Amino acid sequence: MHDLFDALLPYLTPSEQAVYLRLWRLSRGEGKDHCAIRYKDLAKLAHVSRSTLKRTLKKLIQRKLVKVEWYTKRASVFTVYVRQLSPAKTIDLGLTPKLYDLFEEEDRSLFLSCKRSLSPRELKEIEEDAGDPRMVDVLIFRRAFGPERQRKYAALVERFAR
Repeated sequence: MHDLFDALLPYLTPSEQAVYLRLWRLSRGEGKDHCAIRYKDLAKLAHVSRSTLKRTLKKLIQRKLVKVEWYTKRASVFTVYVRQLSPAKTIDLGLTPKLYDLFEEEDRSLFLSCKRSLSPRELKEIEEDAGDPRMVDVLIFRRAFGPERQRKYAALVERFAR
C-alpha cells in the first residue's frame, strides 16, 4: 500500500488519481485484479465528467496502469496494475523537447507527416513496443527515416533515447 502512495500517486494528476484509486478499490480492494463497471458509473464515483474520464483512462492505459476491455451496452472490464512510476534518475516535468523539435524544419515536417499517417492500430503497436512514452518517437523515427537521415541524426537520437 505504501508503494501505491509513495511511488505512484505523486506522478498522477488529480483526475488520474481519482479514477485509478476508484478502480483500485473496486478491484484490488476486493482481492481481484479486475472489475466491471460502466463509464457513467465510474465517472460518477470518481467525481469527473465522462470526457475527463475518457482522457484520463487513455493516460492510465499509456502508463500501463490500467487495461480496458471495452463493451457497449454493458459494463467494461478494467484490469488494474500496481507499478512504480517514480523516475529512476530525473523527474520529467514535461519541459524536455520532443525529438522532432530537434530536427531541421524539412525533416520535422516529414516526421510529423509520417507520425500522423499511422493508423491507431499501428500507433498502439509502436507504443507497446516502446514501453517508455519517450521512445515512441524514436521508434517512429527509425521506421520513417531512411539510412541517410538516420545517420544525420544518429548522435542526437542516441542522447534522446537515454
